This record gives sequence, C-alpha cells and structure tokens, in this order.
Amino acid sequence: MRFPERSLSEGSDSGRAASPLRAWIEHRTGIGAWTTRVVKGFRVPAESGRSLGGILAFALVLQIVTGMLLLLHFVPAPDLAFESVRALMRDVPYGWFVRLVHVHGANLMVAFLFVHLFRTAWRGAYKAPRELVWLTGCALLLLVLGAALSGYILPWSQMSYWATTVVSASLSYVPFLGDALVEFVRGGEVVGGATYRRALTDHLSLLPISIVLFAFLHLALVRRSGLAGRARRADAAPSPLVPFFPRIALRVALSIVAFLLLLFTLVFFAPNLFFPVEHRLPANAFDTPPNVKPEWYFLFAYQLPRLMPEGLALALQGVAVLVLFALPFFDRGPLRHPLERPAVITLLVLAALGFATLSVLGYRA
Repeated sequence: MRFPERSLSEGSDSGRAASPLRAWIEHRTGIGAWTTRVVKGFRVPAESGRSLGGILAFALVLQIVTGMLLLLHFVPAPDLAFESVRALMRDVPYGWFVRLVHVHGANLMVAFLFVHLFRTAWRGAYKAPRELVWLTGCALLLLVLGAALSGYILPWSQMSYWATTVVSASLSYVPFLGDALVEFVRGGEVVGGATYRRALTDHLSLLPISIVLFAFLHLALVRRSGLAGRARRADAAPSPLVPFFPRIALRVALSIVAFLLLLFTLVFFAPNLFFPVEHRLPANAFDTPPNVKPEWYFLFAYQLPRLMPEGLALALQGVAVLVLFALPFFDRGPLRHPLERPAVITLLVLAALGFATLSVLGYRA
C-alpha cells in the first residue's frame, strides 16, 4: 500500500522546500499541516492578546515542571517530609528557587484563575455556544483548588497538619454523610499517615491528570467555539477577526513575560509571603498553634462558619458552587454587555465583595 505523495512544503509558511528530515517527519505525521490548520488558522477578535488563559496554560506547565524537579529531593513520608523540605531549601543548589517558584506560582495561578473566571462572567462569555467552555473552566477551578490544598499538606508542617484538621472537620456538617466523609478524607478518625497518603496520591496523580485532561478539553472547546471577545452592546458592530499567529501570539507571549516578572519579584523580594511561622515548624499533634488558618483562597470558607451556624455556612457554599456552574443556563439571553445584564452583574459584584470581605475578616481573625 502506497501513501499519497505530499508536497514537501505542506504546512510551511513560504512554500519553500523543507529539509529531508522535516519532510520525512511531515510525510508520516502531518504535524506541519495540523499546526497550520489548528494554530495559524485560528482567528480571534482583534482586541485579544492579553490572555489570562495563555498565562494560566503557562503557569500549569511551570507547576508540572517545578513539581517534577522537587520530587527529585522531596521524601513523601510524614516523618521525613518536613526535614527533606528543609534540606531542599538549605542544601540543594537552587532548591530554594525551585520550591519558591512552585509555591508562589501556585498562588498566582489560583489568583489569575479567579480573575479569569470573573472576567469571563462579566463579559457574558459563557453564553451559547460557549456553555461547555464555562463548565470546564469551573471544573478546572475546583480541581486547581484541590491540587493547591493537597500540596499545602505535603510539607507536613504545623500549619499543614492543623489546617487539614480544621478543614476536614468542617465536612462533618454535611447532612447524613458528614461523619463518613470526615473519616474517608482523613483515612481514619484523626489526621495522620493515612491522611498524608491520600493527599500525596491526589497531588501527584489524580488531580494533575484530571487538570491536564480538562485543560486540553477546555482549549479544544475554545478552539471550536472561538473567543468571545469584548462585550459589546446589541447595536454595536461585531469585533473583526484576525489570525492568532503571529501578532496575537506575540501579545500572549508578552503577557507571559509580565507574569514571570511578577513571579520572580515575589520569589526574590517576598519569599516568605505565603510562609507564616507555623509553616516553618514540623507537625506536632500535641501542640495546637494559636493561629490556625488555611491559605488565602480558602479564608472565605474559614470565616463564614464564624458568622453563622456551620451547617448553614456549608450549605451556602454548596449553593454558590451550583449557581456558578448553572450561570449559562439561567442567563440565556443574547445580550452580553454588563449594562444590559444588571441582575447578573449585581450578583457578580456582591459575590466578589463577599469573597473579599470574608477573606479580610478571616485574615484578621
């Protein structure tokens, strides 16, 4: 059986003859033609380019690479984890740099994901035909928060241990299944080695695989439905579409450079920003620290039960997640401009203010 002959220049920009190796690879894989069709043929609104999505994709790759480097020296065992992290920071050449990039990168990734989701909702970019893009984005938010939480546990510091105890205990207020959920998450009645093994499995396999799969699905859906662009009034002319490559791609690259500058600023000038004192002490089940708090992105959930009965607080959080996922299905009209969607915009503003207020109160508590 003979394969159909292809031009050596198929998939290239200028039509000039390709090298023999490139022609050999192209003849058997078609990667050049695929790149031309998927990347260079992708057209986006002219104002695109300062893409939070591109920054988040880069941040995900950065987390995977730095996480793999950390595993070369990290010892994933409750009785050895803290000392291995301490040795990594002090003795391994540039180990401190890799760990700080991983930790600060994770926090920035969560922050940019919150902003990306809020901006998408503000622009009404979840509307038809982009409902599945929104749903996969919301799923990615929950998966990334889970990965951040499980990674928070792995150093097995005082804050890791006691924050896990507090967070897992809150599950007891789930109706009918509360006690079973607490025991399942902890792997027993108390936080210990079984809890650590569950967090390790989640952080190193289940959650990364899920995040990568959902990220590819999200990007494929974006490629299918296209970027929504800036929200315009109903009587405004639509934004013209331009090729993504190379002009818009260059803008995305510059946005990634700005992200790296921010990340390195935190690494070199604020290295302890996400490391309170309790993070610098090994876990001790017999010494409860006076100021147990989760990371900043869970402070709202930590503070809410302090203002109302814990069962009601947990129910409100569940309703908020359901509303987040259901947003494209109760805001189904064609209008996308914020001034033409006052009810949804009011809900978004109240949610953002509530998140910020609860986070500040939780930090100051």
